[in-house]
Amino acid sequence: ADVSDYIITVDKVEEIAAARILLTVFLQGRYKSPDYFYIGSMSEMLKSMESTMSMMSAALGGIAGISLLVAGVGVMNIMLVSVTERTQEIGLKKAIGARKSRILGQFLTEAAVLTSLGGLIGVLVGIILAQVISYVTTTPVAISVPAAVGAVAFSMVIGIVFGVFPSYKAANLNPIDALRHE
Repeated sequence: ADVSDYIITVDKVEEIAAARILLTVFLQGRYKSPDYFYIGSMSEMLKSMESTMSMMSAALGGIAGISLLVAGVGVMNIMLVSVTERTQEIGLKKAIGARKSRILGQFLTEAAVLTSLGGLIGVLVGIILAQVISYVTTTPVAISVPAAVGAVAFSMVIGIVFGVFPSYKAANLNPIDALRHE
C-alpha cells in the first residue's frame, strides 16, 4: 500500500518550525530531492484561504459596485424619460404655484418608491431561490431579516441618489417653456 500523506502534530505552535526542519532533513535523506515531497502546515493553508477569500470579496465587491452604478444610471434614465413625458404637467403645476421643492420631492419620492419596489422584489426572489436550493440540496438556509431590510433600504438610497439630477431638472423647468412643450 502506498502512503501519499502523513499528518504530523506538535504540542506547541512554537515547535512547528523545528518540526518542519527535522522533517525536511529526514525526507531529503530518504528521497534525495525536495521535488518528491511537500511539507505544509495548517497555518499556511489558513493564510492561503484567507488570501483567496479576500480576493474573492474584493472581486464580488467590484462586481456589486458596477451593478449598482449600472442600476443607478438605469433609474436616472427612466426618471429623465418620466420628466420629459410629463413636462407639460410640470409646467402646469408650476404655473398654478407649485414650488420647486414640491416638484423635487415628487420626483425623488417616485425614484425612491421605484427602487424600493425593485429591492423588495429582489429580496423576495432571493428568499424563494434560497428556499428552493435549500430544499433541493437539503442544506439548511438562514435568512437574515436585518440584511433583507438593509438591502431594500440601500436600493431606496440608490434611487434617491440617482434621482436627484432628474428631479432637479424637473424642478427647474421654466413654466412657460414647459407648457409649450409637445
